[in-house]
Amino acid sequence: MAGHEMTDMDGDFTMVVSNDTHVSALDVKPLNSEPPSEPPLEPIEGMEFKSFEEAKSYYTRYAQNKGFSFRMGRVTKSRTNGMIIGQEILCSKEGFRAKKYVKQGNSSLITHDETRVGCKARLYLKKNNDIWIVSRFVSDHNHQLFSPRSAQSLRVHRKKTKVQKTLTDVLDESGLGKTTSILCTESGGIDNFGSSQQDVINYLSVQRQKQFENRDAQLMLSYFKNCQLKNTGFFYAFQMDAEGKLTNCFWVDSRSRVAYKYFGDVVTFDPTYLKNKYKTPFVPITGVNHHQQSILFGCALLWDEAVESFDWLLSTWLEAMNGVCPKTVITDQHTAITNAVARVFPKVNHHYCMWHIEEKVPEHMNHICHGHSEFKNHFYKCIHQSITIEEFESEWEAMIDKYGLQDNQWLVKIYSVRSKWIPAYVHHNFCAGMSTTHRSESMNMFFKDFLNSSTPLSKFLTQYEKALDARYNEEREKTVKTMNSKPLLRTLYPMEEEASKIYTGKLFEIFQDELVGSQMFTTEKVEFSDEVATYKVHEIYKEKPNYHVAFHVTSKEATCTCQKFESFGILCRHILTVFLKKKVHYLPSQYVLQRWTRNAKKENFEGLTIEEFEGGNKASSTSLFNSVMVRSLEFSERASWSKKHHDIAIQCLQNAIAKLDLLELEESNEESVNLTS
Repeated sequence: MAGHEMTDMDGDFTMVVSNDTHVSALDVKPLNSEPPSEPPLEPIEGMEFKSFEEAKSYYTRYAQNKGFSFRMGRVTKSRTNGMIIGQEILCSKEGFRAKKYVKQGNSSLITHDETRVGCKARLYLKKNNDIWIVSRFVSDHNHQLFSPRSAQSLRVHRKKTKVQKTLTDVLDESGLGKTTSILCTESGGIDNFGSSQQDVINYLSVQRQKQFENRDAQLMLSYFKNCQLKNTGFFYAFQMDAEGKLTNCFWVDSRSRVAYKYFGDVVTFDPTYLKNKYKTPFVPITGVNHHQQSILFGCALLWDEAVESFDWLLSTWLEAMNGVCPKTVITDQHTAITNAVARVFPKVNHHYCMWHIEEKVPEHMNHICHGHSEFKNHFYKCIHQSITIEEFESEWEAMIDKYGLQDNQWLVKIYSVRSKWIPAYVHHNFCAGMSTTHRSESMNMFFKDFLNSSTPLSKFLTQYEKALDARYNEEREKTVKTMNSKPLLRTLYPMEEEASKIYTGKLFEIFQDELVGSQMFTTEKVEFSDEVATYKVHEIYKEKPNYHVAFHVTSKEATCTCQKFESFGILCRHILTVFLKKKVHYLPSQYVLQRWTRNAKKENFEGLTIEEFEGGNKASSTSLFNSVMVRSLEFSERASWSKKHHDIAIQCLQNAIAKLDLLELEESNEESVNLTS
């Protein structure tokens, strides 16, 4: 009996097996060569195949008909020449997950649901000369099997043709979405596709890994380490897969972390913005400042758009922001990120970007728009002019009935999530005007001069830093302009002049438009009591739409059915109409939202504590250093406004250093007294 060496694919163990001969069975007809009238034939010991590929193809057809998936197990190599002379094929549910892949504590390894249940089903093939022989076959499984049709979804039965791979590469290169949908069409339907959407993601991930050189990963790590050495407030994180390869990374500088303290009430996550040369999503996390400019709260490069990647990103980002959640999160209508937001921010308002949804109207409703020129206006009127939920529901139903759209799947889909994007449903939540603006277009303006899909990684990070510097410079310019100019007034109302001194230039323009617009409205008292009067407000020459404003006589508080203040933080023209009627000449303090004022950063800055910034309770030397560093950023920014600002700042620093030196002397003297006493 000749002995042979059997080695695990990972080289974990070696065993000796024999080389017995078996009965020939070359005449067995391949499965599915014609529609089977009986249950599929099972392999039998002694069956022979001309090649391993033929044997594997046979077993693949058998496994699909039986309803299970398989994977390659141990191989047997000849001790004489090292050639493979045996191969074990295992049920994919054989064994149990290795301990090193079981998630422990805060491990950053990507883990998936357990799939192995210790199944013993297997096939062992042995090579004799050029013939592969079934040496051992175990048919019994200890788990539920699938139908042949359902088995197509199992990994081993999902195959992509060369044409599909080429088309996938072309679609990915061109930046086109819906790759899986197009591939299904190319294959003649989803049943003939032979792969899943996750297969497409996995294929692209492998292609990206091939392009992503080790040097680039080291380059990123070195860059981030240098940034952290220069600025201890810089935060970065990597995620590795089970094989130790870089998958996702996130970073945020100290300026962005400080900005979040002031303007982190509303954030957007946009994985659709840009893909770099590796086709990995570049995800900027953004908000708006007191000038209504887009600002960054961090960035990520993700290897894919799976829910696990977004889950990691949002959790990591929240850690960088010291566990302080925003009030509202705005995203695209993306299933994976929706699930991740629900997990990481269970109590945060989650909105879908209205602009992204409305942008798809021509794509999904083109046939209706061509046949009914008025449809588009009807659609937008239903969304934007419905003040209450009841009005929206009535208008939507009327629109569906008028154009016979009961079976339109896209409308059914966006209607099912109406509570996340329809203004009548969401305008009671604060969103800083971000759900109705072209925020993605703003991000394009943010990066257009610095980054594009062909920017190499060696330049990507430095170009990103330049883009960030440019945006902070734009904010500085707006701040200087606000402080050094006086806006033109358009009315004689004292409230307008007061607002011009409180708000930044951009926000004053928005308030001014509302105030001037209020002159086109008239009021009619419809309900009243000792404390509260309710007014119906509408344009002078229009009966509709009607808005209802409840005004509290004593406290001067007011609410409007349009809920502009609740969603945007600026009083609407309808409330201002009632204020002017009731001779409220100055802005009640409760209607001045601090984040829109000239002193937005100053006030928050003074209230920033060490514990808030560091997220802890102990004032360690590191947290003290970071606290001073954060405040010094604002100090340095103001000091750079002019030569005079600079000189005053330097003088203040010199005075502060002198005081600190005196403090050191006092503490040293106190210690000496304590030692001698």
